[in-house]
Amino acid sequence: MMMKCKTACLLLFGLVLGARANGQNDTNLIIRSQTEPILRLSDPVDMIITDLESFIPGYMKREHIPGLAISLIRDNKIAGAKGFGITNTITRKPVRQETLFEVASISKIITSYIALRLVDQGMLSPDKSLNVYLTEPWLPPSEYRDSITLRHVLSHSSGLGHNNMKKDILFAPGSHYSYSNKGFYYLQEVIEHITGQSLEEVAREMVYEPLGMSSASYINHSVITPRTANGHVGGRVIGQILGFLFLFYLIVVGVIGIIILRIFKRTWRPTKRMVIRAFFISSILPIIAVFILFGKIGYWKYAWLFMMFGLIIIIIFTLLYKAGRVLILHLLQERTKIRTILTVTWIIILVTGISLSVIKINNIPVPKWPSIRVMAPASFRTTAEDMARFLIELSDPKYLSPEMASLLKTPQIKLSDELSWGLGPGIQQSQQGIALWQWGQNIDFQSVIIIYPEQGFGIVVLTNSDSGEPDVAIDIAYRAIGGMIDPIYRGSHLDYNYHGSD
Repeated sequence: MMMKCKTACLLLFGLVLGARANGQNDTNLIIRSQTEPILRLSDPVDMIITDLESFIPGYMKREHIPGLAISLIRDNKIAGAKGFGITNTITRKPVRQETLFEVASISKIITSYIALRLVDQGMLSPDKSLNVYLTEPWLPPSEYRDSITLRHVLSHSSGLGHNNMKKDILFAPGSHYSYSNKGFYYLQEVIEHITGQSLEEVAREMVYEPLGMSSASYINHSVITPRTANGHVGGRVIGQILGFLFLFYLIVVGVIGIIILRIFKRTWRPTKRMVIRAFFISSILPIIAVFILFGKIGYWKYAWLFMMFGLIIIIIFTLLYKAGRVLILHLLQERTKIRTILTVTWIIILVTGISLSVIKINNIPVPKWPSIRVMAPASFRTTAEDMARFLIELSDPKYLSPEMASLLKTPQIKLSDELSWGLGPGIQQSQQGIALWQWGQNIDFQSVIIIYPEQGFGIVVLTNSDSGEPDVAIDIAYRAIGGMIDPIYRGSHLDYNYHGSD
């Protein structure tokens, strides 16, 4: 049941994100790929920060981003950090350097680093089947179950899927690239089994404490919740999901109602009261369904958001409907047919008007619901400065053996001439040298980290809104450090994923 619930939620998000991402930024990608700008290494840090302070506020306004934090790295040191905008569009609390953001898929890099630390300790091997570390297999029996290794998971070449809960292996491990959340859930199971600790406890020992990341966690515990920014979603996302479910339930309830009516009343014609009840039930069921689905998989912040927003819509519709109905009855006391026509027209106007109003809302704060569920691929949260501390370690590792430090930056699978994947980070090759990178994207947060290890030059960008534009964090990172960027854009759009043909 849990898997079915999570699959349903992911499919709903997939419909929204897929429709939103397809066809966006194609022109920009072509323009960006025509030349290879140089890195901004010759620009003083103060000049870069001043430029960002001038550029970012206008960009945020144009792209409807409530809050944002950056941390610039020069010579493998934090050279500047700054917050912009607000943490919540209702409270208007400003983003500060100590504000935490969810970083979504950047969580995978933290998990990857932990796995490499465990390799150094002899608890994991890059090339041994992950299945041998478990007493009970995490994957069902299949041709390739015993072929998936740590190397495959960290380089997204395991063959496991991304946003569905089926544990099918899509291709021979190591033969193709396909970005995978599921591989990191598998790795989390292995890490927690061999260490006897939760991933959060292991991260505290191997990442937070040695790197001085005092504001970092896979869970939203009470100590950091007050300093964490609210994520934000657009009304379009909520409207599309609730609207789709409303239409679905309206059809289901309507069909069931007509069948019952035919059986018990011997007629196909429903009364006005029955139509109103069907409409009301079809409005409530989507809210209940989404609340249960998100609650089952631990996404309580989305469950409460959709419930509160859906109830507000129903209350507004009901009040306006009642007001309009009273006026119609008062003006047309004896003209029944015209009253019916006007009532139907009023309902259509209300549904249309409310729908258009909802989709125009840019940023609705998502509740900061306390969460103790650790998700290796996606639940990490931190400040821009603490994220920069980790990025510096990724660039110039102090707590990895020389072998692991080298392997981390060694391409494991090729995506294109300019892009490959290492043991954790994406690796972009250019005239400027290699760049290690990872992006993160939920429906309410977006982020990116990029660093050039040879130059010790990098950037962290964290935002508290996805805002219908999948590239905002990368755009700002590009403005900050320059250099080649097109492969990173394409990688974040999953353009290189395996699609089932050799």
